Amino acid sequence: MFVLLNSDVWACTQVQQAVYDPQTYYASVSGLQGNALKAALNDIIKNHTRYDYSPCTWEILKQADEHPADPNSVIGIYTRRAILKTDRDQGGNTPDYWNREHVWPKGHGFPNSGQYAYTDTHMLRASDKSVNADRGNRDFASGGIQHSECTGCYYTADTWEPPDAVKGDIARIMFYMVVRYEGSDSSSTPDLELVDNTTASGQPLMGELCELLQWHIDDPVSAAETGRNGVIYSWQGNRNPFIDHPEYALPIWGAECGIVIAEEEDNDIPFPLWMNLLLLPGIIFIQKMFHGRRK
Repeated sequence: MFVLLNSDVWACTQVQQAVYDPQTYYASVSGLQGNALKAALNDIIKNHTRYDYSPCTWEILKQADEHPADPNSVIGIYTRRAILKTDRDQGGNTPDYWNREHVWPKGHGFPNSGQYAYTDTHMLRASDKSVNADRGNRDFASGGIQHSECTGCYYTADTWEPPDAVKGDIARIMFYMVVRYEGSDSSSTPDLELVDNTTASGQPLMGELCELLQWHIDDPVSAAETGRNGVIYSWQGNRNPFIDHPEYALPIWGAECGIVIAEEEDNDIPFPLWMNLLLLPGIIFIQKMFHGRRK
């Protein structure tokens, strides 16, 4: 263990985690599909090291969301704007300071800071304070009115669309939350689920599933996202499987969105999942044309 101190003389003790071995970490899920895959991933990533909301999540986000071109700043998840790490929200009239965005809103299943999901930094992101407030508890979906401060952000009364550059990041965060929190462990967090419609505050549900799955396909994992996953792992001791293995998403949720993973006719051996991800944008386009599935 070691202690980190910031300029506010806050202290946070980081628990030393095991070295990540990509060859063994996901070995138990080999060959699994659907709910069996989801359950096996939960077994791997549950029971992570929990940190207090303050001061620790501030310190973790300073590392995880550091601006790639400015080590003195974090990058806002929606605005993509550099904000000085010292410009941290401490109340008052500071709309351009940064605070902690719950990508899965805490009002959707975990309103108390003692619940593990509340402080899970795989889901927390540095965000412009006023944009975070405007996003509120809205579900994720495309369309609406252009936001005045966030280029590429659109909103309706019920939904929020982030910029194209982070749509896949958002989707993979939401997938992580559904798999991590099954309501059957000591995390004091209920079973979280994604549905393909808008939801009401207070429910442990978020939408819209099929839109998020499309964002996941259209916006592949970036080097920055992979790096962030490593930073969070060094603190919490668990990883986001959908960053390490984006191909895991379709076997779990693809069928709910009308996406069938292609198989070889002769020997019934599935195509490599990375190939399915390359082919899917065209497949989904055809589905939309002929079946009118999406709005």
